[in-house]
Amino acid sequence: MKKAKIIAVVNHKGGVGKTASVVSIGAILAARGKKVLLVDLDTQANLTMHFLEDIPSRIIYHAIQERANLPIVPIRENLDLVPSGLDMAGIVSVMTNMRRREYIIKDLLEPYKNRYDYIFMDCPPNLELITTNALTAATKMLVPMKADLMSDYGLSMLDKFCADMQDLNPGIHIDQIFFNIYEKSTVTDAIEADVRGKYGDRVATTVVRKNVDISKAAFEYTDVVSYNADANGAKDFQALVDELAEKL
Repeated sequence: MKKAKIIAVVNHKGGVGKTASVVSIGAILAARGKKVLLVDLDTQANLTMHFLEDIPSRIIYHAIQERANLPIVPIRENLDLVPSGLDMAGIVSVMTNMRRREYIIKDLLEPYKNRYDYIFMDCPPNLELITTNALTAATKMLVPMKADLMSDYGLSMLDKFCADMQDLNPGIHIDQIFFNIYEKSTVTDAIEADVRGKYGDRVATTVVRKNVDISKAAFEYTDVVSYNADANGAKDFQALVDELAEKL
């Protein structure tokens, strides 16, 4: 019986291409025959709007509020989505007084673990209760980052956050990091060298270059590989999935 790898895609810094990464990696794995569920946990609902023109009436907010029945929307063969929406802006206040509040997402995912090969959670750009829930549920943690100083500082904050979470999910840590929206320069060379020096083989060899086709794909409600398989972004994400499939 299959048991999904539950992967939290996390970075408390915005603007690192987290959602586009979830879209691309999930779509590539689905095209390769893996059963994939994407879970949008962000108020901005960018993952949801990447695939859907309209936000469904039932979203992850309602499942959390009721603690039952994830709203699953089929996107294409092997690829499903749990949508988010603006109501998620108020979810933390709803969750605060709930019992086992750190385990709500974990409990919601439990009935679906045997239906999928991969479950990717697109986390909000903060380290608050929703992200805590995602990391409590996760079996792996994936961090996309830009090669800039603030992202470098942010990794040490994520490490500390994981250390403080060991009572909720023993062993949770940063499993893989990859450089995204990458533009080579003397500054990025220095940051990249520092991160690789600290994290070693937890940093993917593959980097995803900055590529306008990744953004254009969102306007067509699709992923970059489906939009333009010859684009640098498509080639880079294919190579990244090859590498992550071995490491995760």
